[in-house]
Amino acid sequence: MDRRRKRELHDLNARTWAGEKDVISVNSSLDSSLKKNTAFIKRLRTAITASSVNTFLQEIRSLSLHKYLSEVISASYEGLCKLKTPAETAAGVEIVSALHQRFGPAEFTSYLGWLLGRGLTTPEKAQLKILGQDAREKEEKERLARQRVLLKVVTELWLTGVLRSLDDVARPEDATARGKENAVAGASKFGEAVNKAKTGQIAAKTDGTAEAEPFPLEVLKDLLGHDREHLNLPLVVLFVRTFAWDVLGVKSTAADGRKTVELDGATTTAGTETGEFSSADEDNASGATADDPPLASSELQQRFKNILDRYLEDVKVHVVRDQKSMTAQGRRNAEAYVKSGEVFEDRQANYDKLLKAQEKLIANAQILCDALGSDMPDLKEKNAPDAVGPSGIGLVKTGEYLRGQAEGAGIWEDEEERRFYENLIDLKDRVPAILLEDSKKKKTTDGDEQVGRRVDGAPTDGDSKDNQDKFISSDAKPTESDEQSTAIANKTVGAQVDALLARFPELQNKEMIDQAAMDFCFLNSKASRNRLIKAVQEVPKGRSDLLPSYSRLVATLGKYMPDISQGLVSYLDDEFRSLQRRKQKDFLGQVRTSNIRYLAELTKFGVVPEHVIFHCLKVSLDDFSRMNIEIIGNLLENCGRYLLRNPETSPRMQSFLETLQRKKAAQHLGQQERMIIENAMYYVNPPERAAIQQKERTPVDLFVRKLIYMDMNKRTYTKVLKSIRKLHWEEPEVVSILEKIFSKPGKVKYSNIHLLAILAGALYRYHQDFVILIIDNLLETITLGLEQNDFKFNQRRIAEVKYLGELYNYKMVDSPVIFDTLYRIVTFGHPNGTPTPGRLNSLDPPDDFFRIRLVCNVLDTCGVCFDRGAAKKKLDFFLTFFQYYIHTKEPVPMDIDFIIQDTF
Repeated sequence: MDRRRKRELHDLNARTWAGEKDVISVNSSLDSSLKKNTAFIKRLRTAITASSVNTFLQEIRSLSLHKYLSEVISASYEGLCKLKTPAETAAGVEIVSALHQRFGPAEFTSYLGWLLGRGLTTPEKAQLKILGQDAREKEEKERLARQRVLLKVVTELWLTGVLRSLDDVARPEDATARGKENAVAGASKFGEAVNKAKTGQIAAKTDGTAEAEPFPLEVLKDLLGHDREHLNLPLVVLFVRTFAWDVLGVKSTAADGRKTVELDGATTTAGTETGEFSSADEDNASGATADDPPLASSELQQRFKNILDRYLEDVKVHVVRDQKSMTAQGRRNAEAYVKSGEVFEDRQANYDKLLKAQEKLIANAQILCDALGSDMPDLKEKNAPDAVGPSGIGLVKTGEYLRGQAEGAGIWEDEEERRFYENLIDLKDRVPAILLEDSKKKKTTDGDEQVGRRVDGAPTDGDSKDNQDKFISSDAKPTESDEQSTAIANKTVGAQVDALLARFPELQNKEMIDQAAMDFCFLNSKASRNRLIKAVQEVPKGRSDLLPSYSRLVATLGKYMPDISQGLVSYLDDEFRSLQRRKQKDFLGQVRTSNIRYLAELTKFGVVPEHVIFHCLKVSLDDFSRMNIEIIGNLLENCGRYLLRNPETSPRMQSFLETLQRKKAAQHLGQQERMIIENAMYYVNPPERAAIQQKERTPVDLFVRKLIYMDMNKRTYTKVLKSIRKLHWEEPEVVSILEKIFSKPGKVKYSNIHLLAILAGALYRYHQDFVILIIDNLLETITLGLEQNDFKFNQRRIAEVKYLGELYNYKMVDSPVIFDTLYRIVTFGHPNGTPTPGRLNSLDPPDDFFRIRLVCNVLDTCGVCFDRGAAKKKLDFFLTFFQYYIHTKEPVPMDIDFIIQDTF
């Protein structure tokens, strides 16, 4: 819908708000037949299209509709929720305007405004918390899809004068029965917003200081006011892209048409030399002048900008915060990959998911910055530690972040693991010291009493060894029973201990573990400690993930309660010896694995004495059976690196590995046993690798890259152009460097691609062959991307088609090049150059929608220039073919569907 028609509708609707009757001509005799009225309501609910507007308008003038007005209101709301294309939105505005002009605000518009406002409210947080993760994500997707449509509709209705403010809406009696969303919660929340708005408007009118807030402005306040996670950012981007001129008074870069690059790099929107686009340029030039000003007043424009500016500043903080986190995580993954040759799948999958979300966030933030005239924050990491030392230029040293400046693989996988095993809390700093003295005092007292009994009742030298054994046995019984007692006299304390121990299987991170250790200190007694020892001994079956957590808990408490760590280590050592005696019991394999992993985890905390763990290794090495080979493999993979890199145990561990290597070579082992040993040894002591050498670049190459990749922005690109022109163009090396940089837009910031096109346009006046070579390289690279169809190059391919569109905007290529590229994108690799439904193409599978994204990117960049003359006919024909191409694919996902809607 053009602005002239919007102004006409605004005048007609304003007359209706003023109370004027007969704004729309109605037949003198109205048809009240049930069949026609219900048919009208049904089509209003499901069939609002551009071709049916005239039919709807004729029926609004000829049908009665008064008896069915409540159904008409609800059908109008449901029909507006289903609009997709701009043509359908314009049709919906025409129909709603006609209904508004016929029935007036009191009977129709106020109730419709209530339903539209309720559909745009944010959901209650309490309701979302009740839902599961999948249900919450599904609810958010449905809400965003619905509100994308409603936000455009509401703003268009406000621009055409149908809606004014929340002050004019009224709740229909059966509002809570309509709509798919939770009507009760939505209606109550929207009702609160309406009451609050009306109260504010009454106060403002009383003071005479302000007028009513526009309907879309109130909607944006509600959507953005509490959006700390920026879930509604796509809605804001849609609003800014659709109503940049009409509401904000900002000209979009695409709407300016093709531009001419001057000698100094400045751009102008002068008419083109060819007559093909002259009318288009004139139309674009006149589209944003005083002859056709924005539909919103300058005061209202500033109000909208204030809301969006505040939201944008919050988005910038979010972008910078997430970028720092992503950079740190990416560095950890890269270092882990260089060090060990792999990154765990779950960690990499999580990183890829976060990276995709961050890319969307940055892209949306860039659109807002361009529309509001703000600068994107600098996302470079300024304080990142250098990957190399001062004497190792171009070398990547692995493991330096693990422990000091050690060479080779470090003890720990990453910094997080190092903190888990080394940074234990000091209980003396967290709990009263009196709570930690009980175990020490009782242990000392018990030890003295035992020593005293043994001295007084010790047998004489003449006693036989058997009598001595009997004496020790009988004397130790009461002491042993006292030591192992778990009875707690105070039932309340006993219940608290039981509750604490019941929480142990839920310990997932070091904060929970440390809190459990502090909680136990307040329940400290000999019986409580015995219960704790028994609890950590009996790890739930199949819960090997609890072993590191239990080990940290024991290490934290063992510093002040040594009987806990000693009791657990003694139990595990006895269990290991018992399992060694039962070699033939294959069903004990899981118990052996759990036992040896538990010992390995405690070893990394320094709880297991050195002689105990090396005894386990020696026993397993002496009896080199399949069972013991698996035990050695588990021990090496879980604590072998710790024992090898720890200075105190390194000599013995090195000797053991050498012995293991010799024994492996001397004995005839199966392939599986040999793989277990080799994998474990490579993990503990990986072979040395050659350092990664960075590519050496000449000073001129580094200088040009710094100019283009780091220094160039909207304020400095003219200085960059002057510096490039001053280079020695007569030298082939310089031209080759510039050719590589100008032919690879994927390495430039996405927001600076148009600046790269401006530089190319300015250089064309002096170095035509150079620019022609750049364009040839670009077209060849786009074709190569279609041939390879490798997803890892998708980001680069997006930048390439964007660059081509910007080169057209700055008159470096003509429309035939653009249309040839568009047709090549959708037909490349298909037999006879025609995509066919149901025919599989390896270069363009039915479930691959990336070509659609490429076409939409080109059209979003330069498609606005093809709106007159022969170019418009070519574009219309291509859009028809493009729609056919879309239907040869499987049903498109929601994000691609949004991109298509925005393009059309």
